[in-house]
Amino acid sequence: MIYKLLAILLALPLLSVAPPPVPIYRTRLAVHAGNIVQTRAPLTQACTFETAPARLQQQIEDPIGYPYGFVTAFSCAGDVQAVIAELESRASAMQAEASAYRQAHPIGGVK
Repeated sequence: MIYKLLAILLALPLLSVAPPPVPIYRTRLAVHAGNIVQTRAPLTQACTFETAPARLQQQIEDPIGYPYGFVTAFSCAGDVQAVIAELESRASAMQAEASAYRQAHPIGGVK
């Protein structure tokens, strides 16, 4: 009986199915202000939809109301009128594409 218990206790680590622990790496960023002379050009962040000062997004639906996709427009210069014009252009093009898709792939029983 003791040998069976000992054998089970020794085999228990072999039966473990848990993955090994993953190391967690943490970094620390320290910024020190002082008499620092800058010798390189500053790093600039690329302008994206998330960082643009003027941005719009619209969901496009097909003629029966099913979501078809999203259109986005943004301006890094903050030109709101240009963003509106670009979004309207992209939305009308995708709306025409959604209508053509629904005509080519009708859903039975839905008008």
